Amino acid sequence: METLNSLTRVILLEDDPTISILYHGLLQKKGMEVTSFAKKKPAIDFLTENHLQNQNILITDLQLPDGNGLDFVREVRKVNKQIPIVVITSTEDPKQIIEVMKEDVQEYLIKPVIPTELISRIEYQLSNKKDEYIHSDYEREKILSLEKLLEWYSYKNTRIQKGDFNSNELNKNLFYGLRTSLAQGAGLGVITELIDIIKTMPRAENGGVILDPDILKILEENAVYSKKVLDRFSEIEEVIFDRIKLEEVSVIKLFNEMLKVKEEISSLLQLKDQVLVIPEYKGSNLNSKMFKWNSEYFRKILYELLLNAMRFSKPSSKIFFLIHFDSDGIYLSTINSYADEESAKIGISNRFLELIFEPFFRINQNVYDQHGSLDFGIGLSFVKQTIEKFGGTIHALNLVDHTNQTKETKIEFKMYFPYSSSAK
Repeated sequence: METLNSLTRVILLEDDPTISILYHGLLQKKGMEVTSFAKKKPAIDFLTENHLQNQNILITDLQLPDGNGLDFVREVRKVNKQIPIVVITSTEDPKQIIEVMKEDVQEYLIKPVIPTELISRIEYQLSNKKDEYIHSDYEREKILSLEKLLEWYSYKNTRIQKGDFNSNELNKNLFYGLRTSLAQGAGLGVITELIDIIKTMPRAENGGVILDPDILKILEENAVYSKKVLDRFSEIEEVIFDRIKLEEVSVIKLFNEMLKVKEEISSLLQLKDQVLVIPEYKGSNLNSKMFKWNSEYFRKILYELLLNAMRFSKPSSKIFFLIHFDSDGIYLSTINSYADEESAKIGISNRFLELIFEPFFRINQNVYDQHGSLDFGIGLSFVKQTIEKFGGTIHALNLVDHTNQTKETKIEFKMYFPYSSSAK
């Protein structure tokens, strides 16, 4: 039986230098010999020259600066069918996970990865490695489980829309599970792992640790990140456990709040030379209609939706904030373009339009770090939870814009807030 020791050799393909340092340090502490690469081509060249004979296990990301991790896995399998492959990535697309697992990948871990879980998975694969890797019933079962997960998302959303699913209890249980997972992963999890690495660093004459500047920078960045993540989870907790106070206000306050948020994000709009358009609204109906809200949390959901729109819109584009009044309530929409060319043609599939409100679900990687997003797939989940607490709803829709010579698909986040009973 093969275990983690000085003879264990690893090929690590990870383009993020911070994550590469963390994995490298973690595996070395376990007595593993690690050869790291940031790009696909050098890794393939190395593997071709060494014929994978001296490598015990391969760890790779899927999103690479010079190619696709899935293609890399396929090329490896042409050369060697027995080396265990562990894929670690930020992609949470169930269909992509299934596609990767079908390429004889033994393990698929979604970032942030808990260090003890990574070591446990590697130990399992090394202890079960055979002369010729066979796609076992266990591996096929994992693929079936992933397919069932996709079916579960579809089933849950359908039942919630029909009104016969207890989403409140589900959200409470899910919240506790995700909070634990996140605390062990990014931010706090990274800091915990770095502390273990710091303990092995050289000591000064007075006994203090000689701290590498790169490690200090990573600590500082993750401390800030951890604070933001914990603040967001505190906000989610306040919402789902009915701790935010609602008040009845006139619709004019909603419109004024939109203008305030526009001022707040003006510097972020400049990052990609974008413009936020809010039409002027006049008339007594703005003062006569009432609805229930919490002004602080309303501002947070508007900010999150606009942050999302700015990050995923193409440069020099317009983002629209629209209001429509009907007899029962207010419709408020954000509309923006897709930066991705394929999405600009066909939009996002209806299945994913529902999934994007799930905690930790993301269609894309972080595309514009300067916006300061947590990039952890919890922003839109927070938005949905808060709007529902106001008695409203939110849906994501694909729209086809015919105003230009070339039609363009855009995405709309459409919110509905009912008037309070006294205003109807």
